[in-house]
Amino acid sequence: MIHQFYCRFSKHLVALVLLTQLPLVIWTLGVKTNNDTETWMPESSPARQQFEQFKRIFSAEEFLLIAFDLSRPDAPDARLIESVCGRLERLPSVRRAASPDRLRAIMRELEVPSDQIEERLKGLLVSRSGPLIGVAVTLSEVGTKNRSQTVADIRGVLEYCGLDEDRSMLVGAPLFAAELDRLGGKKANSIYFVITLTICLSLLYLLIREWRLTGLVYSVTVWTINATNVLLDVVGFEMNFVLSAIPVLTMVLTMAVCVHYLYYFQEATEEGATQPVVRALQLAWWPTCIATLTTCLGELALSISDLAPIRNFSYASAISSLMSMVCGLGLTPALLVVCPTLPKRKPENARQGLWLANAIVSRSPKIVFATLLLTVIAGAGLPLLTSDMTVSEFLPSNSKVKQDFLRVTDELATTDSIEAVINCGTDSRPFVEKLAMVRRIEGRIQQHPNVDQTLSLTRFFPKELPSDPIKLGLLLKRAESRRTEDEFTAHGQELWRVSVRVRVPKDKTRGQVIDELAEQLRDEPVMLTGLSALVDSAKQEIFDSFTQSVFMALGLITIAMMLFLRSVWRGFLTMVPNVAPLVWIYGGMAWLGIPIDIAIMLSGSIALGLSVDGTFHFMSRFRFHQHRAELEAAAVDPCGKSEQIEPMMTYDSQSNPNAALLVLTKHRTPESPAAFAARHALMESSIPFIQSTLTATAGMFGLTLSRFAPTARFGWVMIALMLAALVGDVLMLPALLKVTNRRRRLLAAEATPTTSERPSVESAAA
Repeated sequence: MIHQFYCRFSKHLVALVLLTQLPLVIWTLGVKTNNDTETWMPESSPARQQFEQFKRIFSAEEFLLIAFDLSRPDAPDARLIESVCGRLERLPSVRRAASPDRLRAIMRELEVPSDQIEERLKGLLVSRSGPLIGVAVTLSEVGTKNRSQTVADIRGVLEYCGLDEDRSMLVGAPLFAAELDRLGGKKANSIYFVITLTICLSLLYLLIREWRLTGLVYSVTVWTINATNVLLDVVGFEMNFVLSAIPVLTMVLTMAVCVHYLYYFQEATEEGATQPVVRALQLAWWPTCIATLTTCLGELALSISDLAPIRNFSYASAISSLMSMVCGLGLTPALLVVCPTLPKRKPENARQGLWLANAIVSRSPKIVFATLLLTVIAGAGLPLLTSDMTVSEFLPSNSKVKQDFLRVTDELATTDSIEAVINCGTDSRPFVEKLAMVRRIEGRIQQHPNVDQTLSLTRFFPKELPSDPIKLGLLLKRAESRRTEDEFTAHGQELWRVSVRVRVPKDKTRGQVIDELAEQLRDEPVMLTGLSALVDSAKQEIFDSFTQSVFMALGLITIAMMLFLRSVWRGFLTMVPNVAPLVWIYGGMAWLGIPIDIAIMLSGSIALGLSVDGTFHFMSRFRFHQHRAELEAAAVDPCGKSEQIEPMMTYDSQSNPNAALLVLTKHRTPESPAAFAARHALMESSIPFIQSTLTATAGMFGLTLSRFAPTARFGWVMIALMLAALVGDVLMLPALLKVTNRRRRLLAAEATPTTSERPSVESAAA
């Protein structure tokens, strides 16, 4: 039935892939991205609720800081800066532009002494000791909805006024968001992903050694990637930094399935199968399906997270795994029917597999000792692992945006702010008393060593208000005339807002600074919130939630492995080589002091999926050959004295001179069936796993060329993780199975030195 299906519909399937390739690519390129971290936190979280409340009361305020160097000979004068402010305020995306002269005018009108004015402007719009001054541009609701266009419009105004990028510096959260969208978007990274696919195409040809079939396998891989992206877009997923790992996951898993199937097809051909397409499916479908379903189970465990990015990644990665399995197993047979040009394996390949198997099995104790020692050493560093999701670190070191940010932050003012909302109560206290209360609390905030400057309504009034009631009344009347410009009070001056500019040192996080401020103000009616606080809370929650979810995923995969192998001990044992690579890489990063970001965290899921896939293919062959070896050993020597069964190479020159065959030769050295099974399983499953892993690993080098730091780091960490997964599955897993099986047999022999039981089918399967 399967053979008839592919004979009849293979051409249709291949035509479907080729004809829909371009439409899928166009659709994928048109998928919009949304990196708005504000929406990452669940609406039920306290941090999100506080920020939403703050937005309802004061409206969400984002601002850009435009800095000018007055030491330059072509520095703008006061008139040009005022002209820039006027033009900026005519943009629909800008609510207000504040220059130092504009703030000076307001403070003078409210009788603030000149020395106090200059002191209050320092660290806000005037450098404390350098030649920089700034213009604060507050965005409107229109501007926050399209930050990239807003930044472009502001740059356009500056260029119109002759203040291009060489004469001005632009910093702020909206600029970072626009720059990250540009660097991390599909257009900027498509070239690096194309390089990755090109490298994979070249290596696929080295494996297949025939261009037509190589092109078809490559087309299926690309088609699966684009089809997965389109499916995610159709069901409502928005692409962001987190989901940007899905195309790489799809590529790695699809290529692994295709390479494994091609290897099984070659094996079926050498066996002389009349229907090698069907025979290869019989060999491949069970371990591939079980590996995919187990991987999906682990990925879906991440859905318990309340955070939208982690939950969406859970569902998207499960869809990606299923698409890779369906397309890899479903379309690769059709390729071989349409293009049956897959070369037969060379005898050298089998000899290489035999040499590798003998080398690993004969050195099993040393391999187990070395890998476990490495796991212990690396694991000891895991508590030292830290996360660093500083947005400025995502930018290239030579980026002008980053260089301007560092200079402005160092010489002029920090744009990292926290919003403190002070509740002055609903009583009828006079304005002067509320002003004094806010000023007192603001003074306590300024005592924190990491607070650089504050901005509130109190900064526009003199420290000492007039004692004469008439003068005070006139002052308050002038302040009342500017009430429409008041962005610092709400609800009839019940709530007062203080914008706190902070400098976060390298040994602290913004969250720690917020916690210290909250502790310092615990006896005051103050709520700390703001976009920076929300983003920091979201990033920390992502790190904590992802860590917890990964442990649950590992637990579920372990249970599934135990059920598949029908053995608690062996299920636990086979998970060690799957977890060890994660420990090696992340533990090594911890010892080296390398922090992790979101992309690096998600790379572990991809490596785990690849490792589990290789484990199931190996264990499928291992169980078969162990059962075979135990039955043969029991039949040859019913007294239980086993002899080493060593696979050797020979050739059948009559039926197929190119096919390498395995025969059994006996030696005097006792050997367990596990050693025999490990050799044969390695010879049959390690080569395709090595080939697919090295192909995908080499392709990752294309991502390391990206100027977007998270993409480049993701590429390097993926290379390390996939190579570590290769070591875990090809070296550690067979060695562990052989060593632990030998140990159990020795213990059994000590308990019953004169008798042995004939192995049964059930014990072999376990």
